Amino acid sequence: MPHQDVKADIRNILEDPDMTDAEKINLLERMRESARAEMRAATESAMVNDDDVGDDLKHLDQALEDLSADIVSPEDGGGATL
Repeated sequence: MPHQDVKADIRNILEDPDMTDAEKINLLERMRESARAEMRAATESAMVNDDDVGDDLKHLDQALEDLSADIVSPEDGGGATL
């Protein structure tokens, strides 16, 4: 599966004047969860390439932080975190 340009997607979301901050946060959080799921899959299978997923997650976290969102994931408090 080809890697998408997540940085461009983030920029488009952040610059969308028709979306509220809450809508932006919701969309970015869903993208973040997808990136985390992709990272988990990459650690469990040699068939998934995660070269850019870590960078994507970093950019998503920064965008959420810029919107003052709480970016806590269920895995963050457990023993098996990425």
